[in-house]
Amino acid sequence: MISEIIECDNETARSLEKIEKLIFGTAWNYEIIQEKIKNKKFKYWIYEVENSIKGYLGIQFLEEEIEILGIGVNQGSRRKNIATELMDELIEYFEKSEYKKIILEVRESNTVAQRLYKKYGFKKISKRKKYYVNEDAEVYLREKIYA
Repeated sequence: MISEIIECDNETARSLEKIEKLIFGTAWNYEIIQEKIKNKKFKYWIYEVENSIKGYLGIQFLEEEIEILGIGVNQGSRRKNIATELMDELIEYFEKSEYKKIILEVRESNTVAQRLYKKYGFKKISKRKKYYVNEDAEVYLREKIYA
């Protein structure tokens, strides 16, 4: 089985729209995804197995920080360390970059994702009331450690 992490391009943008809709029930449409990948302030990493998208991680570059916009793995591909591999890719990128922190929001009920973020050194810093429909968001932050 051949797996790889690639950057999203026009060819994979349509598949990204489909996988996001399958995972979360909603998604940015193809045109919005295309606009984002053309913009240097956004990046999507796609996890592929034999040319089939199994997961993704989307980020936005802000002034001194990276914001995780979303991370998702197909239902049938969960518990195979795909999210971990995507996070490894992000952390490696982050450590080599000039960015000072990574921030994200996660559903209060999504304890699986919260455990993943904590594993990577993220700390809960606040809560955003009603950030999602009928649910609050926990805000997590990881700051770069300078030796």
